[in-house]
Amino acid sequence: MKSNALYLFFKKPIVAGVTTFIILLSIAQYIAYQKYYINKSEQQKEINTRVKLINEKLQALVINSYSATKTLAYLVEKNGIPEDFNNIARDFLKKQEYFDVVQLVDGDGFITHVYPLEGNDVIGFNIITSNTARSGALATIERKDFFIAGPVNLKQGGVGIISRHPIYDANEDFNGFSAVITTMTNFFQDLNIDTFGDNKYVYQLSRVNTETGEEAFFLENDMTNLQEFAVPIEMSYGEWKLYVVPARTVINSALWYSIFGLVLAVIFARGMWYFAGQAERINKLITLKLNQQEIELNTVYKSTKAKIEESKANLTKAQQISKLGSWEINLATNKFSWSNEMFNIYEKNPKSFKPFIDAHLSDVHPEDLDLVKQAYKDLKEKNKPYQIVYRLNLGDGRIKYLEEQCEVVNDESNRPIKVICTTQDITERKEIEQVLKNSELLYRSLTSNAPVAIFTTNDAGECNYVNEEWIKYAGISFDEAMGFGWANAIHIEDRARVLLEWQKAIASDEEFKTEFRFQDSKGKITYLDAKAIKLIDNDNNSLGYIGIAVDITERVNNENEMLKYRDNLEQKVELRTKELNDSKEALLNLLEDINAQSEELKKEKVKAQSADLMKSAFLATMSHELRTPMNSIIGFTGILLKELAGPLNEEQKKQLNMVKNSGAHLLGLINDILDISKIEAGKLKVSFFPFNYLETLEKTIDFLKPQAKAKGLKIHTELSELDITLNSDIRRVEQVLLNLLSNAIKFSTDGIITVKVSVEDDYLITEVIDQGIGISKDDIVKLFMPFIQLEAGLNRNHDGTGLGLAISKSLIEKLGGTIQVESEKGKGSNFIFKLPLEHLDNN
Repeated sequence: MKSNALYLFFKKPIVAGVTTFIILLSIAQYIAYQKYYINKSEQQKEINTRVKLINEKLQALVINSYSATKTLAYLVEKNGIPEDFNNIARDFLKKQEYFDVVQLVDGDGFITHVYPLEGNDVIGFNIITSNTARSGALATIERKDFFIAGPVNLKQGGVGIISRHPIYDANEDFNGFSAVITTMTNFFQDLNIDTFGDNKYVYQLSRVNTETGEEAFFLENDMTNLQEFAVPIEMSYGEWKLYVVPARTVINSALWYSIFGLVLAVIFARGMWYFAGQAERINKLITLKLNQQEIELNTVYKSTKAKIEESKANLTKAQQISKLGSWEINLATNKFSWSNEMFNIYEKNPKSFKPFIDAHLSDVHPEDLDLVKQAYKDLKEKNKPYQIVYRLNLGDGRIKYLEEQCEVVNDESNRPIKVICTTQDITERKEIEQVLKNSELLYRSLTSNAPVAIFTTNDAGECNYVNEEWIKYAGISFDEAMGFGWANAIHIEDRARVLLEWQKAIASDEEFKTEFRFQDSKGKITYLDAKAIKLIDNDNNSLGYIGIAVDITERVNNENEMLKYRDNLEQKVELRTKELNDSKEALLNLLEDINAQSEELKKEKVKAQSADLMKSAFLATMSHELRTPMNSIIGFTGILLKELAGPLNEEQKKQLNMVKNSGAHLLGLINDILDISKIEAGKLKVSFFPFNYLETLEKTIDFLKPQAKAKGLKIHTELSELDITLNSDIRRVEQVLLNLLSNAIKFSTDGIITVKVSVEDDYLITEVIDQGIGISKDDIVKLFMPFIQLEAGLNRNHDGTGLGLAISKSLIEKLGGTIQVESEKGKGSNFIFKLPLEHLDNN
């Protein structure tokens, strides 16, 4: 092999050196090319991100411009030019951060009103006769609709966009324009883009003349020759282009890789030329090192990718479950922002309430105000994070409990840049804790005063509670009885047997029943008859064991006495007869005591049932009392909106509509509470009459179509028959359909809601299928429980009382049918209910 001519050729130092130089230079240039490609990809990705952001802002500008000019045009069309034009214009500019100037133009094209006038004094200027503004004005009149013109050289300096909306009088005659002006300088400042000082990218926005193809640029720099960086902007008002061009001075870092690779190739080539004799060893070492690095890189890549995917999955799941409101403060700009859920928590209207740093302190309960202020103070002055629980006083007697966490985020130089906080409504949790606490106190009170020994254990048989009577019998303390310490109180002769019977009962899931003796530290012996059963909740989950033990010492002593004198029965028959009678009387007294205790327990059960009925009756009464004034509020609001009592301005109509909608929503909640109260009290009545089920279904769908359309949803029906007559309660059937379809719309963001109707074996089967968020298997068992909502916490996305499905289930069963649900988390739900076509009277 070593005598091979090719081997000898490459063994030459000069050949080895040149070969090494070519190979290393090729590798280095390949790496440099990859780096160049990566840099270009990252640069393009950043450009795309910036283009997307500016595009979104432009779309928002168009929507806001249309809304503003349309509203102003509507005011002028209905009421003429308002006397308080400056006040109206000032409000527009405050609410819309993009707008700088508001204008009104009369029917002849003359500008008649401008706000603010300072620096914008163009009153009297005719836009129809102007060479620069004429085309846009005539286009607006021709379209009879909203139009955007630009770029326009503004009188106050700079270039801007003018958005116009034509104004027509009652006879549909052209009466002028409403207009808003946006300066491009303010628009780019909102994006934190310095169009002049940014040394990384050069920006430009242009509008293309559809007739000549020429571009009109909004900024000074001409980019006609840089069409490869032009991105079309999808807008319905002309053809627009956006340029984001990298600065020419930026040097791709791949150049340094290339230079370094060249230097490295020269060094290694020289080394190879010098150490040509060690070629094989060096090649093996390089190959091994490269393989190791490749393995390490692959390992790091796979590990990092797995962690990132896991983090994303966990974050997504946390966002779905936590339902938290969040807010943050940008310390550089002092900008304060709330998430949507924060408005729900503090019950503020996002349209009328603008959050600021101390916005909600007025709602904090006076007793907790110092705690909140001190936490805020430490956060601002000391960058000290906090986690506190405080209350909100909502002014109508309602209290909310909130849990809030805040911390300061620092940059790479450890300088604070922003504050991030989360706020969670834990009112329901607090109420549940209070109910559990009250239930625990009631349970402890009952068991502590019971005339029998009571004990509870976990599933493993370890004691976790004994009452006072048990402690009296056992002669040991509460703490000593915990776990398996209770066995120490059993008489040594009975202990092994009782423990064996106890473990056998637990292992076989059978009832535990036995007799044994307790012997206390003073030697006193108490005979007990014990019994224990397993506790199961509504979901068939085990809660451990509960047992009682009755003192039978007197009975056992009497029995022992009887055995003791059995041999002398003939001689002492009279005495034994008397004693037997005494024992019998004692046993009867004991039985009477046990019966009395049983009667007491029955009375307690009746009291509990009565309390539940009283609660339902109270809710029903209060719901009636609340529903009467709510109907009045909705009725009188409707009368006011019809302007029977006099004309209303637009703001009054808007506010009255909000009152009416809120009243209707509250009335719906009250009706749900009334229905569930009637159901629990057993007073819900239904009436059975034949009706056309498909007409009822179609009417319900038509009622909900606007709500579905607003969310981009479609409702599709699949019918097995074209004529279905159902003998049932039409109002309650409509109530079930409305609830199931409303839930499908509420918990869906896109897709199709399908309603399938079929008839099988004299039963009407209806399926409501959505492609919404779905329900986990653990939550399905809680779905039809009253007042249970699967979304909880501060970040709840959907309102409601949690009564709809519980009421629907009760109504379906009352009508002789059944309801069930099939669902998978993230893939939607299918609610299926069946109703008999003919009502069978079982009375």
